[in-house]
Amino acid sequence: MKKTFTVLSLMLASTFAFAQSQRLVLVEAFSQASCGPCAAQNPALNAALTAAGTNKVVSVKYQTDWPGVDPMNAQNPAEVDTRVAYYNVTGVPSRRLDGNQGTTVDATTIDNRYNIPSSFTLTTTHTFNADMSAATVNVNITASQAFTASGNLVLHVAMVEKEINFATAPGTNGEKDFYSVMRKMIPGDAGSTLPGTWTSGQSQPFTFQVNTPNYIYNLGRIAFVAWIQDNGSKEVHQAGYSAPIPVPTLAGVSSLTNVPTFQCTNSFTPSVTIKNNGSTTLTTADIKYQIDADPEQTLPWTGSLAAGQTATQVLPVVNSTPGTHTFKAYVANPNGTNVFATIHDTKTQQFVIIGATGQAAPIAQNYSSTTFPPANWFITNPDNGPTWVRQTAAGANSTTSCAKMDFYASTAGNVDEFFMPAVDMNITSTSAALDFYVAYATYQTEQDKLEVKVSTDCGSTWSNIFTKQGTALQTANPQTTPFTPTATQWRLESVNMTPYLNQPKLLVKFVATSAYGNNLFIDEINLRAGAVNGIENNNISVNTFEVFPNPFDNQAMININTTKAERISVEVVDMLGNRVFSQDLGVVNGLYRQELNAANWNAGVYFVNVTSSEGGKVTKKVNVIK
Repeated sequence: MKKTFTVLSLMLASTFAFAQSQRLVLVEAFSQASCGPCAAQNPALNAALTAAGTNKVVSVKYQTDWPGVDPMNAQNPAEVDTRVAYYNVTGVPSRRLDGNQGTTVDATTIDNRYNIPSSFTLTTTHTFNADMSAATVNVNITASQAFTASGNLVLHVAMVEKEINFATAPGTNGEKDFYSVMRKMIPGDAGSTLPGTWTSGQSQPFTFQVNTPNYIYNLGRIAFVAWIQDNGSKEVHQAGYSAPIPVPTLAGVSSLTNVPTFQCTNSFTPSVTIKNNGSTTLTTADIKYQIDADPEQTLPWTGSLAAGQTATQVLPVVNSTPGTHTFKAYVANPNGTNVFATIHDTKTQQFVIIGATGQAAPIAQNYSSTTFPPANWFITNPDNGPTWVRQTAAGANSTTSCAKMDFYASTAGNVDEFFMPAVDMNITSTSAALDFYVAYATYQTEQDKLEVKVSTDCGSTWSNIFTKQGTALQTANPQTTPFTPTATQWRLESVNMTPYLNQPKLLVKFVATSAYGNNLFIDEINLRAGAVNGIENNNISVNTFEVFPNPFDNQAMININTTKAERISVEVVDMLGNRVFSQDLGVVNGLYRQELNAANWNAGVYFVNVTSSEGGKVTKKVNVIK
């Protein structure tokens, strides 16, 4: 018996000397709302995590800032970037299982890691204050055996939103539902330093105070994940999880209606739809709404909304001034409580009041100012994806900026509109034209489309005055990398606007329809008096007058075709009126060609004047690029 007792005592001593703790596995995933492969692979990852359960594995998802748009990243990009750099992530999707790079994350790999004991126990809990504007997070670490780290040992704590749901995909890959998204690192992305050496039974508590970020979509879905990581090996030795705390009453504005994209009157009557996102019946609330930085308005609401139900409320008439504005609405004080969470379902919408009259023509824009859209221009982007932006690039006519439509990242079928200021077309002229330069390359054979549309009734109806797409639109060869034009890859377009003379408030918009091809650029927009292609025909017999190519660098050809015999002369002047070329062509009857040599001219805009002996004159604007 004594021998048996001795052996048993030795076994017990050995057990206590090498006691270890049950591991909670950590999966860190890098993804993006505009990443196609992410949308394809994330469902399997989410299914594996759900099947394993939070008693076995917890996750933190980092939404990166590439390859396209992602509003969750935009809300906290810096801390995501730190984790991207920490793991040297160069592409998404990318996963780390307890810090191990390149590991497949599935039921088998999760189970294999779960079955490896840990040297630590780690408990994580959290509470919110009364108005839910701040949380207290408690983490306690205890070494279950002696431990020495290979590098700096750090405690990381992340606030995650367990589930974020969008009505429409926020990016271009179609994903609407996102899980365990990192919202904030606590106390920061560097974490908290831990001792490098631990004795068995050694313990260390941490308490963190963190304000609730105002970009949280649903406070009732906030959870906290903590983990111990060795910066030497990047191995995660233990993780902890504090599940979301149910929010008694959480109400918000789920949608806005009757807020006009643009209109010609100064008033409108908006409506809001409020939703009870909590678990308690909503009976009272305050609907708060505001235009720009004007004083906030309050409309008390009463009713009975069970969990998940919605109600639509018409707001009082809103008055505004001409220009671009932002309308905002949210719900406060649900059931008389000051719950901070309610403002996280704030809805905003931009709108434009046109005013009584348009801006007097001519209107020109070359995007030289960094303000975008320019004053009184505006954009509609109903899909909230890639849209019109200002691009620093080789613009037309030696400019260095232009407007870009990102077809390269925009989902096929998305339509983005770029509006000019309303135009007063009371021009002292018998003709008018809209000039603009375009640059575009397809990806392969896509049919990305650019249209110009006009309205004389404040947007009730629209007329199409220009359409080009695919190969008809392109100015450069197809390429599979994002297209940015060079100075020679621009083409001048000129659209006849004469039918719209004397319209006091003409609306003009550039409409971009994506086929998921490649980027489109426009520049040097000019709505002006004068005929299409810059030709004014004043009692001259010229039937055809062309300068080709246009723009050009050193040489171009003038083609003149007259309907009768007439003495013709040609001169070219610069923007200051200086003559750089002149030639008497003698009597011309029919087709005549004259070469222009611009080798010694400076880059810029020039005017080619063709004059007849009878006093008639035609003029064309050309562009010389170097």
